[in-house]
Amino acid sequence: MTRLSKQTLDGNVETLILAVLKAGPSYGYAIVKELNERAEGILQLGEGTIYPVLYRLEEKKLIAARWRLAENGRQRKYYRLISKGHKALAANRRQWQMLSAAMGKVLGSAENLLPKPQVKGATI
Repeated sequence: MTRLSKQTLDGNVETLILAVLKAGPSYGYAIVKELNERAEGILQLGEGTIYPVLYRLEEKKLIAARWRLAENGRQRKYYRLISKGHKALAANRRQWQMLSAAMGKVLGSAENLLPKPQVKGATI
């Protein structure tokens, strides 16, 4: 499957992380796992990609972090969306919807752009 380039993702990872944290507090590895699962293989983000973004979101006061003891006895840093982050997510969503609509009008719908799944010996 074709994956998005880093250049395409730049500027959007913040919004993706905020969207995951809207569901509730989470820690780095779980955020990466959730993002990759929701994107169904289109994204292949790693922890090294999101930690700088998490730190940037903290500095912007869009998220807050707190160390907690995990079930395995290790400390984990949990991140949660705070008021300013909820507002930023809503604004980013509006921007994304406008961009998505414009891109769809110029390029056509996303369904026409994604590669069709291949079945061994046949095309669908």
